[in-house]
This record gives sequence, structure tokens and C-alpha cells, in this order.
Amino acid sequence: MTRFAGNGQHGVGEYPGIRLSADRAMAKPELRATGLGYLLLAMPVAAVILFCFEPLGREAGGGWSWRILPGREQAEGVFGLVSAMVLFYAFQRRFWPRTAGEVRALRSAALLVLFQALILRVTHDCGQYFYGEAQWPREEGWLRSPWFLTPALAVVLLGWRHGVLLSLSGVWMFVLLAEPGVVQLVAAALGSMAAVLWLRRSTTRGRVLRAGVWSGALVAACVLLGELLSGAKDPTLGVLHAAIVIGVGFGSGILLLAFLPFAEWVLGELSDVSLTEYGTDHRLLDELRERAPGTWNHTLNVADLARQAAGAIGARALFCHTAALFHDIGKLQRPEIFAENIQGTSPHDELDPKESARLIIEHVSHGMELARKHRLPRPFRSIIAEHHGNSLVRFFYAKAAQLAADSERPEARESDFRYAGPPPSTRESGIIAMADAVEAATRSMGDAQPWEIREAVRSLIAERVADGEYASCPLTLADLGQIEASFQAWLAARCHKRPAYPQVEAVP
Repeated sequence: MTRFAGNGQHGVGEYPGIRLSADRAMAKPELRATGLGYLLLAMPVAAVILFCFEPLGREAGGGWSWRILPGREQAEGVFGLVSAMVLFYAFQRRFWPRTAGEVRALRSAALLVLFQALILRVTHDCGQYFYGEAQWPREEGWLRSPWFLTPALAVVLLGWRHGVLLSLSGVWMFVLLAEPGVVQLVAAALGSMAAVLWLRRSTTRGRVLRAGVWSGALVAACVLLGELLSGAKDPTLGVLHAAIVIGVGFGSGILLLAFLPFAEWVLGELSDVSLTEYGTDHRLLDELRERAPGTWNHTLNVADLARQAAGAIGARALFCHTAALFHDIGKLQRPEIFAENIQGTSPHDELDPKESARLIIEHVSHGMELARKHRLPRPFRSIIAEHHGNSLVRFFYAKAAQLAADSERPEARESDFRYAGPPPSTRESGIIAMADAVEAATRSMGDAQPWEIREAVRSLIAERVADGEYASCPLTLADLGQIEASFQAWLAARCHKRPAYPQVEAVP
């Protein structure tokens, strides 16, 4: 039996032909290079937006004229911003390597940085357009910048780590563009980081609005402190500025919720708000519950397993839970041929093993058809396509090999009994694939002893890794050790037996 040297406490393991350290991701190097490329491509564009164009003023006809500013200061600004984003990526690779290998998240982060630059530029020019001022920020113009918006959007769609990095990049852009004072700099930093802290654990609609208000309140406190330190003679002006800032924070929360569906569509990401809606009310889930109750029960267990494992390694637990609910919707095409729904005689008893395997494998393509028909999000479609990878349908392959050995039938080919793939490409996809395999395998063991379940889980994960199923998946061996431990804890709880209730005769 192939063994996996990982107990959840350490992550260095050995597999046949594989030896990796705990801090080295399984993702291919070109994926990380592509992620850096997205950032390097986005930063010059953002720098040009910020530094190389300047509005000249309103023309006689009411239009707006611009000029390009090639010069030393502009070159320094572009270089400073690009170098800052290289440090952004290096920081992520050093301290959060698990997220640095996810290309889609890096692409989305790069687009959010561009959006952040656009917001700052719009804030920059509004004062000039309406008031004709040549310098930005105006005396109070920096107060009206929605510092809450982009970091909060990053937290909602990509997680709190990307939110921290978007917050830091926004403050750095502010420094390069406006050379703010201490009060303005502290206010910008607090306003953006408040969004990350408030939304780190929960991103419900009400919490988003409250986070906007509290973010504005922190900036307002900085405004009042600045007014106090400067010895302002008119306290009502400071109160007015504070009220404006709180209103901007609350308005930013409303704008975020209104803009969220469009951002999800553009970036191909899903917020916790959308995930909760998909997981609680969808026609496909209702059909699965009614037409394939065995598959529905299996799906619930896989979702619970995946959520617990994702939480153990810091992946998106709610996404894993919700996406796992949809991973087997392709079984709705013919639910009666799958073991968990079979009552009585199995239809596979009368079929050739190769034909049985074909019918089983087709549930992935049927799931993709249903996902496209019902317009499920792209991340869900990826989970459906990848949850079996290129794995082998072992039961029917073994049955075909046995029939070939007992008769003169042609020898069974592995390629006829393998899923078409692709293999898992993200941490969440890898977790769901493992949870699906582990739940199905341990359910077939019946009343197994706890040590037998532990060995089965360990062996199954090791075999999948040795087979190359997770070669494109940014999971480390340390992650696999923690996932294995969480699976074993969940399965131990499921296999817990209650003592039999004593039979008590009723007293007349």
C-alpha cells in the first residue's frame, strides 16, 4: 500500500517518484510566471493613467482638453509604481505563497489595481473640472476619495490577503500622486484597512454597509484630529468634513453592492453573498434532492468535507461548500445507474464493464451541459469539469481485467476507463476532488474500523498524487497533510456509534 507521510502536523512527504518540500507548491512554474506577468502588465498602465496625463481645463465649447506629460517626474512615478507592485508580488510569494500561485486571482487583483488607479484619477480631476483648481488634492478634495471601495471589493471577491495588498497599493499611489501630509496618509491607510478587518470573516450585505460607515468614521476621526491639531477657528467646518467622509463611506458600501454583480461577471469570481444565494436556492439542487436522493446525500457529505478541509488550509471554505453542491449535477441525466441511487438489482450486472464505465464517465459532460444551460458561474463549471480529473474508474477497470483474464476477451485498456479531465487547477478544485473520492471510498467500506478508514484516506490521497492528478494544483504537501487530518476527523465523527437504547417495558 502506498503511504502518505503526513499527519497534519508536518508536510514533508514521499510518493513514488515524487519528493517535495513543504513550502514548495505543486503548481507548474509557468503559472507563477504568468501571474507575475499580469501584475507587470497592469502596473505600467496604472502608472500612465496616474502620471502621464494632465487635464488642461475646460474649453470654450464646454469640452475637456488633455495633454501628455513626458518628463523626469512622470518617469519616476511610473518606475516607482511598477517597482512597488513587484514588491507586492514578492511579499505575497514570501508570506502567502499559497495564494501567489493562483493565476486567476492575480489577474483579478491586477484589474482591481487598474480600477483603483482610475478611482484616484477621477477623484483627482473632479476638483479641477468643477472648480478649475490646478492642484490636487484640493484643500478638502482628499476627503471625498472612496478609500473603502477597492480593498473591500478585493476582500469580498478574492479574500482578505488580496484586500491587504490592494489597501497598501492604494496608499502608495496616493503618496506618489499627491504627496499627502501625515493626517491625510494616516486617514487613507485607516480607511482602507478598516474594510479588510471588518470584512475578513463575513461579507454579508449588512456587514458591507456597516464596514463602509465604520471606515468613514475612522477617516472622520482623523479629520477632526487634524482640525484640532491645526488650531482651526471654525469647528463647524471640521464637523461638516467628518459628516462628508462618513457619507462617502456609506455611499461606497452601497456602490460596492450595486457594482458587485458586474465585478463578478468581469472577473469571473464569486462573492460570499452570491455563494450563499446559490447554495440555498437553485433549481438544479431541488431536482437533485428529489430525483437522486442518494446522490444528494453524497453531495452534502462532500460539501461538508470540502468546507472543513478548506478551512484547515485557509482556502475559500464557503466556495468549496457551495461548488461541491453542484459537482455531481450531471448524474441527473440517468440517476438510476449510480451506486448511491440503486435500489435492488444493479443495471450494470447486464452491461459490459467498458459500457458501464462510459455511462459513469459521461456524468461530467452532462454536468457541463446543465451548467451552461442554467448559466452557472465559470468557477462552478471548472469544478464540475475537474472533480474527477484524469482518474481511473477502478471498479469497472478491475472487472474488465478479470473478465479478460478468465476468457479470451481482449485485454482492458486503462484509457477506456479514465475520465477526460482536465485535472484540478486550483486549491479549491483539488480539495473537492479529494473530498469526492474519499467520501465515496469510505462509504463503500461499511462498518470499517477507524484505523482502516485512516489507512484508506492516506492511501487514496497518495495514489492520486502519485498518479499526477494534482500536478497543476497549487497545493503543498503541508496542505495535503492538513486536508488528510481534517478528513479523518470528519469521518471519525460520522462513524461514531451510539449505544443501543435499552428495552424498557411499560408499567401498566
